Amino acid sequence: MNSYDFDDTIFRGNSFRRFFGYCLLRLPYLVLFTPVFLAAVILNAVKLIDKNTYLTWLGSFVVFVPNVEKRVKKFWDKEMCRIKPWYIAQRRDDDVVVSASPAYIVDEACRRLGVKCIATKVDPRTAKVDGVHCYGADKVLRYKGANLGGAPKTFYSDNWSDEPMFAYAESGYLVKGDKITLVYSGGNKIADKHAKK
Repeated sequence: MNSYDFDDTIFRGNSFRRFFGYCLLRLPYLVLFTPVFLAAVILNAVKLIDKNTYLTWLGSFVVFVPNVEKRVKKFWDKEMCRIKPWYIAQRRDDDVVVSASPAYIVDEACRRLGVKCIATKVDPRTAKVDGVHCYGADKVLRYKGANLGGAPKTFYSDNWSDEPMFAYAESGYLVKGDKITLVYSGGNKIADKHAKK
């Protein structure tokens, strides 16, 4: 069983930001949400709000999006072409995607790929997060909680914030564009600092 982060790992780009842009083009009134985005970015930068609060604020635009499920499906009609070819070539039916992005966005892409999805549980009607975002060490907890039969053979991510998953998997790979570098093996870090760039 192999496991993957989603955004900027197997998907070229950030699905959450791209979904916001998709909605903004079709619902121009969402531009009024910009001050909330800016406030969240500033307060997070000066450490006045934690990561969970920051991500919740960013995601709260969805309460102003009608027919979210229908829009998500149309979004993926357009965006599935951004799944990276290297992933398509090695995709397996037992793959597991573990993502910090909202499940209401990522679930549909994973359904189309035919793989399991573990992501941040967000009610799109209220923007309320069930628990905390599926980020950092919480990804390991969510993975274990899914009772998938032990650690994944491999885990791929574009970001060192996923180091807990790199360490949990038998092998951890850092993905930068289409370049894939082994950074963890058997729970031991093997990459030098150049792999972080």
